[in-house]
Amino acid sequence: MRARSATPARPLQMLAWAVIISSLLPAALLIAQRLVGEAREVRVAMVMDEMALSDQAALLGLPSLELAARYQALGLTGVALYEETIESLVAKGRAAAMLGSEAISQALARGLTPPAVPADSTVVTALQPGALDALIAKNVPPPLEVEIEGRTWYAWPGDVRTTLPAGPDLAELQRWENGGFEIAYRPRNAPYQLLGAGSDFPSAASYIVYAGTQVAGHPWDPQPVIDGSQEFLTAVIEGTPQSGMAGISGSVPTIRLLSFNQDYVDRRLRPGDLVDKYLLAIEERNVRLLYLRPYTTTELGDPIANTEQFIGALSRTLTRQGYAVGGVTVGSVDYAPNVWLRAWSGLGVLAALLLLATRIRGGWGVLSALGLLLLSVAAAGLGWYALALLAALVFPILGFTLWRSTPLDLLKATAVSLLGAALLVAVGSDRETLLAIKPFAGVGATLVIPPALFLFAFALDQHSLAGWLRRIWTAEVRFAHVLLALGALAAVALVVLRRGNDPVIGVSELELALRQLLGEYFARPRFKELIGHPLALLGLGASLALAGGKAVGKTAGSIPRELPTWVFGGLLTGGVIAQASILNSFSHYHTPLLVSLERTVVALVIGVVVGVVLLVVLRLVAGPIGRWLARGDV
Repeated sequence: MRARSATPARPLQMLAWAVIISSLLPAALLIAQRLVGEAREVRVAMVMDEMALSDQAALLGLPSLELAARYQALGLTGVALYEETIESLVAKGRAAAMLGSEAISQALARGLTPPAVPADSTVVTALQPGALDALIAKNVPPPLEVEIEGRTWYAWPGDVRTTLPAGPDLAELQRWENGGFEIAYRPRNAPYQLLGAGSDFPSAASYIVYAGTQVAGHPWDPQPVIDGSQEFLTAVIEGTPQSGMAGISGSVPTIRLLSFNQDYVDRRLRPGDLVDKYLLAIEERNVRLLYLRPYTTTELGDPIANTEQFIGALSRTLTRQGYAVGGVTVGSVDYAPNVWLRAWSGLGVLAALLLLATRIRGGWGVLSALGLLLLSVAAAGLGWYALALLAALVFPILGFTLWRSTPLDLLKATAVSLLGAALLVAVGSDRETLLAIKPFAGVGATLVIPPALFLFAFALDQHSLAGWLRRIWTAEVRFAHVLLALGALAAVALVVLRRGNDPVIGVSELELALRQLLGEYFARPRFKELIGHPLALLGLGASLALAGGKAVGKTAGSIPRELPTWVFGGLLTGGVIAQASILNSFSHYHTPLLVSLERTVVALVIGVVVGVVLLVVLRLVAGPIGRWLARGDV
């Protein structure tokens, strides 16, 4: 069951190792650059949604600014103000609006000639001079202008009272700025085309947080928005892809933002839960702009008291953890890797692919390498991201194809995976990936392909493909075989369906409790590693455990001295899943590197401890069980 060289290709292997080792130099330089950048980002801003704040203030009969001042004393640094709409202009008494059908029916009821407007249109008139100037200037198509009882009205097709952007309320912005609040401005996109996008972003704002699911001006020329965004930090909202963001993010200052849905806050998240989630996002995902929503219902208790408790606890926790609570400035979030260092690191990934090809028997090594290369390009495109995906596919397999004889080989395999993680970070880290604007391509493949390819290579070490086909074709299928096959399929499905932030199969209560316990002391380790490392150690150390620490023959009476080959291969395949999870951790580029490293080390230590316990248990129970099975027919 030892790993064997699949072909007499030692010169190629030595060349591959030389390139891999040399590529660690540029990778180390790029990693050092990124670590310096991550260490600088220590300021965190807390802004509250003004619409939700206004709803809460209405419960007390207070203006939102007055209630916000109470929260400001607890640590709140800013407020998020939305761009005006027809609806908000009407609510502030600056305009009047109705549907075309209402205008027609009112005219007919008065015995007047109905206005020539479509029944399904929205008609608007200004009640204050200039109230509609931005609304008219920004939106395409231009409105139909009509006179109704001596007053000028403007008609737009459809019910657009909540969708047409009408510019910032400069007086409102000034009031909040005078109150000492940072401002996150929330511009909107037009239903069809927006003219002069970005030209009216208010200078009082510090952050631009696009409302809805589109960047202002999308899908038209992004240059006006880019030009208008240079003095602001544009928010990249975690978990909320916005159309057009990829087109501007590389050209404007950006910041990662985390927020939670209002209903989720009101129904599910108590103050302590919110504090934990925001802190985790700051520590593990480089979030720097915390978008807060106050409690607006009584489902979890007094909404005012809960909000005060939440803001106060969050501010104190951030300060205690060493973060400065206050404005994040333009230019504080940036990373630009050197292209030559990146390319040199990429050579190490290609060399690892060559090394893997020499470790798989026959021509299958070349075919496997070619398949991995084509898959990476197909999933991520021809460029840096394909090299990053290739690293995540190759390095988890390498360790256990090179060494699989003793328990120490688990550490060797993990070292190889960390080497691959360094190259993955070097070739894949850039501004867009660090801000999660460009997600890692092929995440599902990184958790499925490595264990599948390792199992294939392991099987070829035992028999040729033709030999396996003959054995499978002539094999007697037993109930145990069916159970094992179903178990393997279930394991693969679990790995695939459990990935991501919103997995199809949720997390069990036991796992949640374990995560919370570990998260109090460490960066939370990944469950696949907590399971996979013990399985690998069990496979690598079983023969020593069964022999009482001595390498002896395969059997001694009725007690097995070595695992069956198929069991050994299955256990190591579980170990490969753990190695793939290591690379997967580092592929979350928005997570600080030291957090990913801590998570990996913690999982390895816990996995080794659990694996050693399993080996001791195996040693204790193997003898009695073996003797009991031997008496089975007596």
